[in-house]
This record gives sequence, structure tokens and C-alpha cells, in this order.
Amino acid sequence: MIELPPRRASPVPLHIVGGLFGSGKTSFIQHHIHEEWAGEKLGVILCEEGSVKLDFSRTVEPKVQRLLNACVCCEMAYTFFEVLVTLLRDLDIKRIVVEITAQADIHQIFDFIRSSHLRDYLVFEPIHILMDARNPHMRADSPAPLVRRLMDQADVFVLSFHDQEGARPFHGGAKPWKLSPRVETEPSS
Repeated sequence: MIELPPRRASPVPLHIVGGLFGSGKTSFIQHHIHEEWAGEKLGVILCEEGSVKLDFSRTVEPKVQRLLNACVCCEMAYTFFEVLVTLLRDLDIKRIVVEITAQADIHQIFDFIRSSHLRDYLVFEPIHILMDARNPHMRADSPAPLVRRLMDQADVFVLSFHDQEGARPFHGGAKPWKLSPRVETEPSS
């Protein structure tokens, strides 16, 4: 049996960032680490890691857990739950960020948390799905089931790898979308 973390005055924001491999999820999170979340201690769960690695050199040292290539909505759900509990035990952590694989079912993750004791510890922030404007499959009318599911689960689309000309014709249906921040990152060697 897992021992629950101590109660907090307010729930911890839980940010889920998804999208196809190479769509710019890490760069999007990196921007927030240095801008909106600067000075906060983060709990970070990485389920996918590309050539660009997160740089925490200018922030409070985070707690990073790697569940690489893990489907945290099904076969790794219990491990994901344990990692969330571990992060919530650190009362200095102000928010938790999860970079998920495109295959993960975000609604299943939310239902899993909502049906557990953690529902009182976390508050769900809008789900950001990154869309690579160069990828022909990332359109609202795409026939690919994986892409349709990503689009259905998104609260906000973030258009990455863009220029102003390419951004104008993008349509994500009725859901809001925004341009990703331009983040200068260097791949780790």
C-alpha cells in the first residue's frame, strides 16, 4: 500500500504536454522553465526524450523522473502513480510537468488520478498538444487515429516549427491554438 503525501494548503498544478515525437514538446517546456516557472521547484516526469534535453541550469534543482517510452495510461499506470506520490511528498515542488508519448491516452490518465486519493492533491492545467506545422498528418482532417485522438484530447494546440506565413492557414477546429515560443536549445551530446 502506498503512503499518501502530507496535505497541502492548495493542490499542485499538473501540466501535461503531448504531441508526436519531434514536435517541440521539450522546447515548449524549456521556455516555461525559464519564463513562467522561473524560480519554482518542479517535479518533471519524462515519458519521451528526444535529442534536445531539458536544461535546468538557471532554475531551482528539479526532481526529474524518467519513464521513457512508457505508456503511463495502462501498463505503467501504477508506476506513474507511485512517481506522482513521490513528487508530491516533496513540499517544495510547486508544479508537476509530464511530457507524455503520443500514444498515451490523456483522458485515461486523468480518470486514473480522479478516481484515486490524488484527486485532492492535484489540479489539472490545460492539456497542451504540440503540432508540427511541417507534418502533413497534423491537420484537423487527418485520417490517422493517433492524430485524431491527440486533437480530441487537447485543450490548447501549440503550433511548433512555424513561421508567420505557415501559421495563418493552420486550423485545429474550434479549440484555441497559439504559436510556440522560439527557444534556442542545443542538442546534448
